[in-house]
Amino acid sequence: MSAHRVDEVVERARERLGMLEDVMVGLGDVSAEATSADGRVRVHVDGGGAMIALHLAESTCRLDAAEVSATILATAHEAARTAAAKRDRLLSELRDSFR
Repeated sequence: MSAHRVDEVVERARERLGMLEDVMVGLGDVSAEATSADGRVRVHVDGGGAMIALHLAESTCRLDAAEVSATILATAHEAARTAAAKRDRLLSELRDSFR
């Protein structure tokens, strides 16, 4: 293998490593937020879909506990779906770069 070819291979490996590092940073930064249709519940999740913040409007206190819990869960699921879509997009871009 010529020295020029070796340099090309090394450069391509560096580029891919840089892309991988960028994706890893991006994955660490992924989060998402969703708000319930009535605006009473807002949930913020991390990149893995774990809830990191929950905001309830004062008017939420007047609702039945079952309704509040269902709204929280539905809103958290929506935020988690959004975070998963962001993660998938980053990983898809990485996969595409290796083709």
